[in-house]
Amino acid sequence: MTQTPVWASIRDTLSADIAEGRYTAGDKLPTESALSRRFGVNRHTVRRALADMAEAGLIFTRRGAGAFVRHTPTDYP
Repeated sequence: MTQTPVWASIRDTLSADIAEGRYTAGDKLPTESALSRRFGVNRHTVRRALADMAEAGLIFTRRGAGAFVRHTPTDYP
């Protein structure tokens, strides 16, 4: 049985938060430190999850400013 990497679980949780409207387009996500505390992992794990979300176009980052929601994904049936 294949186990899901921790960073992927974090990515999925944050993506679900965005899809559910907890964060909307333009909102700033919590800092890497805050997310590390929330998920009980180190910042590198959070950074990997955020990088994957940015690569997928869900968020964008600005150096020194943080990570922001790009758009709310459309959930097609």
